[in-house]
Amino acid sequence: MASLPTKKIVRTYARQKRSLYDGEPPAKRRRVENADATVEATSSATQSEAATIESITPLESYNLATSSPKGPPAIWSDEAPRSSPPSSPAPTSSPPPIQKRRAVFAVFRKQSKPKIETKRPLTERSHNAQSPPRPLPPTKSRRMVQMQLDLASESRKTCKTCGMEYIPSNAEDFALHRKFHAMNIGGVDFTKATVEQLRKKQVWSGGDGSFIAVVGRKDTLALRNRTRDVLKVVNTELGAVTISDEELWSQIRTSDAGNAPLSDATETDRSNAQSRLATVDRFKTYVYIRGQKCIGACLTERIWEAHTVLAQDDASAQPRQLPFESKSSSISISAESTRALLGISRIWTSNQHRMQGIATTLLDCARSEFLYGLTVEKDEVAFSQPTESGGNLARRWHGREHGWRVYID
Repeated sequence: MASLPTKKIVRTYARQKRSLYDGEPPAKRRRVENADATVEATSSATQSEAATIESITPLESYNLATSSPKGPPAIWSDEAPRSSPPSSPAPTSSPPPIQKRRAVFAVFRKQSKPKIETKRPLTERSHNAQSPPRPLPPTKSRRMVQMQLDLASESRKTCKTCGMEYIPSNAEDFALHRKFHAMNIGGVDFTKATVEQLRKKQVWSGGDGSFIAVVGRKDTLALRNRTRDVLKVVNTELGAVTISDEELWSQIRTSDAGNAPLSDATETDRSNAQSRLATVDRFKTYVYIRGQKCIGACLTERIWEAHTVLAQDDASAQPRQLPFESKSSSISISAESTRALLGISRIWTSNQHRMQGIATTLLDCARSEFLYGLTVEKDEVAFSQPTESGGNLARRWHGREHGWRVYID
């Protein structure tokens, strides 16, 4: 058998690239040169094996051809073989990360229960047992502070103008006196809106823009509240008892036959007068407005009887003294009562506007407007326990010293 021809390795010489390294060439170039030397050694070994194969039988040559390793491929250029350097470790493939199976629905996810750390083991406890009460923290004693000093000075003072008693050293009392003094001297201030509402209720008007308005049970709450503020000033100055709102804006049932209260009538009179009952307002308030101030007020009341004021000579014959005594004088009244329709419960005029006919104008307006369609005569008008100034007003309005009416409320 003829020997296999040996293929001559053709070497090409390319343009040598400029090395970037000084000294020995890079490792990749050295591997190419080593590969050339290996190829030459392999070709010589191949030629020696070819001479040996000629003496081998065909079967043995077949087994030898199939089992012998092939030589490395020929290198036709200076390019380094595509293989990893011998010094580098063989790449190892890491197993892929294990993917956890995700739950399709969130409700199937396992929720980790929080671990409860017990500081001490549980012990048996009866439900009827009560824990001992906790001790209360010690209370700190509050330090008292003295707010006023008593230097043996004048404790109370009475204002000569408005008559109010107050303590000048007390700031709150001093401010209250200043407010009351201003209302008593100049009148009670009203807003412009309140004055316009009262102007719609006027029953008398003067030449200087002043007018008198009446406030009753059917009026708005705002007007009744402002009227109550005026009555507070009146009660404070006159020393009168305060009337509650339920009584101030109440009604009274009367009988037209006897013109007397239904409560005083007998059972027969009540049964006969059921169809002739009339309901009237008990109180009405007349306010005198000038500008935006209330400078006068008169509180009227529906009454049925009164007593006549006696002269000093007749007081011994019919001795009955009025329960109320003024500061400097007293009056005597008769024991028998007479018919009366209108009672003057309170009447007041501010200090700066007195002696101007405001009080007499209020009295004339009240007796002509109190009962619808009827002007009450002066003899049927009575005053409620008048003071010294109230008695002087009654004498001047009636025009006589005695003979006018007084009723007891």
